[in-house]
Amino acid sequence: MVSKPLTETPLTANPLFAMVAGETSGDTLGADLILALKARFPQAEFIGIGGPKMLAAGLQSWYPMETLSVMGFFEVIKRLPTLLRLRKRLIRRLKKAQPDLFIGIDAPDFNFTVERQLKASGIATLHYVGPSIWAWREKRLEKMKQTVDGVLVLFPFEPPYYQRYQIPVAYVGHPLAQQVPEQPNKATACTRLGLAEHLPITAILPGSRLGEIEQMIDLYLHAAAQLLNDYPQMHFVIPAANPKIRHRIEQALQGRGLSDSITLLDGQAQLALEACDQALVTSGTATLETALMRRPLVLAIKVHPISYWIMKRLATTKWIGLPNVLAQQSLVSELIQDEATAPKIAAELRKLIEDSALRQNQLTAFAEQYDALKQPSGKLALKAIQTWFPALESEAIIG
Repeated sequence: MVSKPLTETPLTANPLFAMVAGETSGDTLGADLILALKARFPQAEFIGIGGPKMLAAGLQSWYPMETLSVMGFFEVIKRLPTLLRLRKRLIRRLKKAQPDLFIGIDAPDFNFTVERQLKASGIATLHYVGPSIWAWREKRLEKMKQTVDGVLVLFPFEPPYYQRYQIPVAYVGHPLAQQVPEQPNKATACTRLGLAEHLPITAILPGSRLGEIEQMIDLYLHAAAQLLNDYPQMHFVIPAANPKIRHRIEQALQGRGLSDSITLLDGQAQLALEACDQALVTSGTATLETALMRRPLVLAIKVHPISYWIMKRLATTKWIGLPNVLAQQSLVSELIQDEATAPKIAAELRKLIEDSALRQNQLTAFAEQYDALKQPSGKLALKAIQTWFPALESEAIIG
């Protein structure tokens, strides 16, 4: 459900939407929303910051999305001067452009300040992907109420949190559930990748940010080498989110003797998951995408020690993997910080390979999560926007 209209502000003839996404998952969400908005507002224009999917959908991106892709508290501190300068320039340009609606997609530490300043200047603001208040710092919603005119959330358990703070909220499901195949087909995916279907295949998703790659790729490759000792026929598929990440992975592969057992892809994470039997995944949306593709997985991640120390003390949930949060149980093994070692990663993957009951337990839960999250997200988001900002709907009729 969505709440009553929030504004009757008259609009220009061609609605101008501003959006800011900070990483690959936000780029996917943003592209889905742009297409829904364009279907209703054919003359609309889109500006801001986004990745390749949003650009393909029609966004004019003012700055590279990769600039915002920073993981962890300590990592953000190192990049803080650059991020602050970019945000200041962005806010100045957006105030000058006067968009009819600003939509911040995830990246709360960056977008909330943008939203707050734009809202104070009279520009309507919407946040897409509620911050993980169910995991830590629910009190953030007290300030968020003054920052945005509405929030679009991805998970069915989230709306009550916002309703307690009288923040307009709409559950829209997760677009990834719409975008994955209803019946993933390993044989078809292997054919597309030039791999033999009979091979045992493990996908390694090391993350979409360079900081994640720096932390994890050597560890992942070490674990892969250990698995090859037990399963000499195993093949690994690794999607690289962008050229910089691909170059870093290629550097890590040098001298390891793994080249014949690894296929490195440019993007195509979904294809890698469709081709695999199980996956090793860094935290984040990739864990959810793996679950929605109905592929068993192990989660392993390390962050800077300071980042981990802060997060550990602020966390209010047992899990960081979205499949576990949705299931409210330790469905997927989570190897975090000191637990994330090559021997332990290899051991957990061996369990997943050899224990059919463990695999089936994950797959059953993943099917349920797929059904729950498969909603027409773009259309539901559009419905919320039409309800909260009726002047946009009036403009669509006039146009």
